[in-house]
Amino acid sequence: MKLFIKEYKGYIFVYYTGLIITLFYCNMMKFIGLKEILYLLLFNTFIISYFIIYKYLKTKKVYDFLESDMKTLDESFIDLGKSDLGKSLSATLEQQYELYISSLEEYNKKHEDHLTFINHWIHQMKTPLSVINLQLEEYEGEEISSEIRQEVERLDKGLNMALYFARLEEFQKDFVIEKVNLYEEVVSIVNKEKRLFIRNKIIPKVELDKEVKVYTDRKWIKFVIEQIIVNGVKYSKNSGKYLTISSEENNEYILLHIIDEGIGICRKDIKRVFDLFFTGENGRKYGESTGIGLYIAKKVCDNLGHTIKIESQEEKGTKISLLFKK
Repeated sequence: MKLFIKEYKGYIFVYYTGLIITLFYCNMMKFIGLKEILYLLLFNTFIISYFIIYKYLKTKKVYDFLESDMKTLDESFIDLGKSDLGKSLSATLEQQYELYISSLEEYNKKHEDHLTFINHWIHQMKTPLSVINLQLEEYEGEEISSEIRQEVERLDKGLNMALYFARLEEFQKDFVIEKVNLYEEVVSIVNKEKRLFIRNKIIPKVELDKEVKVYTDRKWIKFVIEQIIVNGVKYSKNSGKYLTISSEENNEYILLHIIDEGIGICRKDIKRVFDLFFTGENGRKYGESTGIGLYIAKKVCDNLGHTIKIESQEEKGTKISLLFKK
């Protein structure tokens, strides 16, 4: 109603201005008297009121639509009445909807092609890394072999990070909820990263109940735990001795704690550690942080219905907890 009044108040003003000037002129020329002027004003008011009410009723749906907020694309097909304005607006909205869907389908096609290329490329890159690892076994124990293996592991982790990041948007198509033994998964990750622990002189302490089980996706949660463990070890070098992995249970959750004795995170950075590409002061100091790992971990936990929390004190260490609903 407000928009309709704003639209027509200009017309009404011009109409009455012209009418009053005309009546005033006719009165000055003695063509009509005051009674005729009053009659003409009332008659024209009736005519213009009838016209305004008619236009409002005929275009009411249009103005109601324009004054409301669109909440879904389906509203593009709303009936806007039989007026010419309503029909034209409905046709325009339908055309816009079709153009939007067409553009969206084109974008999705390009996006899917891009993801296919990324996945294929990453798997192609993993093949030569596997070959290098096999060849390095012939030189096991030599210093150069250790250095090359370390760089190969970094490449492998980087490729895995890119692969999981690319798959994140297709998460709904790539997860299976099952009962997972946390102890077995943690031990598997610790064994996989044993060289990392040895290089950084960190001792893993697994204090988990061997029978603790949670409902989650095995592949994704393994990636999350691995990211947290790797970060804990990396930022504990020359600062801490142990990385402790423990669990506890309450009425609502099963909690997995990963606690390091590293350099910790400064207070101003703690709220942003899950932001994409955020590296903070530690990342600038060490130069190896990508700002992607914890971002992916947070997104995965959100998608799986888990909660991830972080507590940290500078020079004392960091505690990251994963909360699994029972």
